[in-house]
Amino acid sequence: MLLLAAGVGSIILIVLLSLAVVPVLLGAGLLFGFLVGTALFGWAGIEGLAALERWIESDPRFQR
Repeated sequence: MLLLAAGVGSIILIVLLSLAVVPVLLGAGLLFGFLVGTALFGWAGIEGLAALERWIESDPRFQR
């Protein structure tokens, strides 16, 4: 009887631990996506500022 209870308890414990891992993995995925998005947004901003600088340097209206 004790062996059966230990087996059932271990199955329940494994199920609960595996369910507890899901939010951790979801949070890690969201954090990774946020960091990648932040890096891409920063890179795009720098490229946009560089394009604006090239445009200002080549536009005759700003040559005064």
